[in-house]
Amino acid sequence: MLYGSEEDRGLIERFIMYPMLLTIFDRDLRIIQAVPLKLKRPYILLIEKIMDDISMELHETRKQMLSRKIKVMDGKRLDDLTEYEIFIRGYREVMRFPNVHLRNKAETLIEHFLLKKYPST
Repeated sequence: MLYGSEEDRGLIERFIMYPMLLTIFDRDLRIIQAVPLKLKRPYILLIEKIMDDISMELHETRKQMLSRKIKVMDGKRLDDLTEYEIFIRGYREVMRFPNVHLRNKAETLIEHFLLKKYPST
């Protein structure tokens, strides 16, 4: 049974995805810093700005979840799924995401953050 509203589900998804994005961007930032590029600084500044934006959005998401009494327990990887235990206003629910879905969603969100300032036409 689904206890949360569509808005609650959006908060939960952002709460799950944003830390993944921060991990991905942090890893990519370290790679860019190690690669012999002629002009590294613009790439580093872009990634750091995006990470700051994601961190601020994650902070807002956490505040909204707290006010709506939503709690997400750390995910458990099960073969090709990741399972999250969710508590929504006292009700327990288990959400399972295929890892492929999480990967595709992360890719979509990365594109969103990269193209936020310069959307494609």
